[in-house]
Amino acid sequence: MKTRNAIVWLLGLAMFLVACHNNTPTVLPGNNEQEEGVDSAKDPLALLSDSIAQDENNVQLYLHRAQLYLEREQIGLAMMDVNQAIQIDPKNVDALLILSDLYYLLGDENNITATLNKALEVAPSDTRAMVKLAELNLLKQNYNLAFGYIDNALKVNTYNPKAYFVRGMAYMARQDTASAMKNFMIAREQDATFYDPQREICAIYWAQHNPLTEGFMRSMMVNFPDQPMVRYDLALFLQDNGNPEEALAHYDTLLMLQPGNSRLLFNKGYVYFVYLGDNEQALNYFNQSLQSDPGYIDALYNKGHVYEQMGDFVQAKSIYAQVLKDYPNYQLAIDAMNRVTNQAE
Repeated sequence: MKTRNAIVWLLGLAMFLVACHNNTPTVLPGNNEQEEGVDSAKDPLALLSDSIAQDENNVQLYLHRAQLYLEREQIGLAMMDVNQAIQIDPKNVDALLILSDLYYLLGDENNITATLNKALEVAPSDTRAMVKLAELNLLKQNYNLAFGYIDNALKVNTYNPKAYFVRGMAYMARQDTASAMKNFMIAREQDATFYDPQREICAIYWAQHNPLTEGFMRSMMVNFPDQPMVRYDLALFLQDNGNPEEALAHYDTLLMLQPGNSRLLFNKGYVYFVYLGDNEQALNYFNQSLQSDPGYIDALYNKGHVYEQMGDFVQAKSIYAQVLKDYPNYQLAIDAMNRVTNQAE
């Protein structure tokens, strides 16, 4: 069983509110090792702290440090710096916008709205607050309000790729794919470096079996070399469309960046099993995936399926039983258990 989460149009929606501050490439699905041992002598955070010590009323320094804390998920420290910046300059719109991001991460819906409304009060023509309010209402499924904020933002300035992108997502939520595509295309035309709308365009092409899909994916590989999800999507597409060998090559490249990623190892096993008919290699990679993530139920099920294909029904039945112990309603395992039981008889 393979989950096509790579083409789900809502990918990343929960992080829209911080996307304008965070340029870190998308991390692939699966478990990943965290970077350790940052050299404090070269750490931008340490340098900023030194600068703040020498200039304690510099709002921008506090905001830069808050942003670094935010990217490192040190929410409390980021909040302290943003509040310090607002104390120095209560009408600083950048500070209010970052504060709204922090409230979002804390799940404080009331303060998100209040902070963004304060930003609009301070700077009525600042479209960033409008777009963020549109995002927030999109998440809350208040689509009319979301469209209203986007319309207001575009009245101020028709050049606003983020606004067109969010409007595209709102149309997707209403299942109006044609209108969504139109807005994603405008966002792309306005900013060719804006990754999110292009990934949504690609997802729509893929879902519609558009012949442009592969070419568009390959162009994204050129335009976004630092986005591993682009390569991941292409690999998924290739394995399903007659080119499993190239898919494996892309997974190998990704594994060099993220060694031990359970999803990548699983996908390699799946390609060997389903598309290349190599049970030994499939078993090898499903085992590696499970070593990396023992709770990866799809890898465990597929390991059982390999043994079933190899005719080892006793081993297959044992593995399916393990799957059903943790996930009693796992339908594929239920069906498989019935199959191997009948074979054993």
